[in-house]
Amino acid sequence: MKIIFSTLVLFIVLSASAQKPEAPPSIEERLKHTKEILGKELKLNLTQLATTSEAFNKFFSQVDLLFKDSPPPPSPTQLKQMEGYEKERDSKIISILTQDQIRKFKEVILKIRPPKPGQGNQQGLPPHK
Repeated sequence: MKIIFSTLVLFIVLSASAQKPEAPPSIEERLKHTKEILGKELKLNLTQLATTSEAFNKFFSQVDLLFKDSPPPPSPTQLKQMEGYEKERDSKIISILTQDQIRKFKEVILKIRPPKPGQGNQQGLPPHK
């Protein structure tokens, strides 16, 4: 009886610990992943790469602060603020790109954007590790 009870307790403990959510990637990891994708897809020169890195670094920092102490799902106010951050980031980046790069940027950004709440895995790449 003790063996069955011990096994059951062990199973419950392991199941609970296995369901612990994974920590989101750091700003540096997200920035590295984004630079790799954009640099490759858009064929950015050094100046463009520096500008896009700066824009995404600022964006990731703003978003992290916005969601720092708030569990999912995000509130409508937070989503609106994040959209504003995205527009600011995108306008800064688009201002330094060629027309062909702008077209590709708009395609690539949809692929790398995480899914919005309620959309499941309809958009976004798997996390980069």
